[in-house]
Amino acid sequence: MTNLILSEIHGGVCTFTLNNPSKKNALSLALLTEFENRLEQLQENDKLRALILKGTDDYFSVGADLADISGTLEDQEIDDRIMQVCNLMQLLPIPCLVAVEGPCVGGAVSILLGCDIMVASENAYFEIPAIKLGLLYNPVSMKQLHARFGSGILTRLFLLGERCTAHTLLQTGMAGEIVQDTKAYQKALKIAQNITDTGEAFSATKSLIIALENGEYDLSHWKNIREKNLCSTERIASINKVKKKLGID
Repeated sequence: MTNLILSEIHGGVCTFTLNNPSKKNALSLALLTEFENRLEQLQENDKLRALILKGTDDYFSVGADLADISGTLEDQEIDDRIMQVCNLMQLLPIPCLVAVEGPCVGGAVSILLGCDIMVASENAYFEIPAIKLGLLYNPVSMKQLHARFGSGILTRLFLLGERCTAHTLLQTGMAGEIVQDTKAYQKALKIAQNITDTGEAFSATKSLIIALENGEYDLSHWKNIREKNLCSTERIASINKVKKKLGID
């Protein structure tokens, strides 16, 4: 590991920090590869209850590292790496939160697709200058952004090249919380610490939401999962716990 992604775990909450300060956390191939490796390691950790991704107090990420861009088909590797990072976050059976301060640009916006909850500070902004770079953005990412947030925000981000504030994204549902500058991580950590139920029901619900965003319409598979869930030992234990709390025999 080259420490382009810093990792620490406290109280069941893992924090990943983008650590490429000399390039304002540009998403180099080296950083994305390390990101993948660290996420793969988390897949085997059943003690975690949340993951938080963050940048620094000044910037989240300025997007793809231009030093790795050649203007050839080889540039598709950056798209592939970003999508793999998103897929690995989505596979985690725990909530993935992201704390955004300052700029979140280009491919960094796509990274957000792997997260379940976003906390942004007042100084956060979001921009995708793909057209300025003569680029048709990754269609897979655009499809997912469209499914989650609709055409309006895509038009503003892509066609108009607009720099969208955190408040704009809050209105679209893209941002879940807005806080004072430098406070995004603290808020994300508080949310993560308040999440206590991350068992099979949480994992299945997270996976179903992702499947629906990806256009899955045949729900027979999910009906089978729900039937098993209805009589699972985890559900029975949860029901008994709530009944005991409420004084119900």
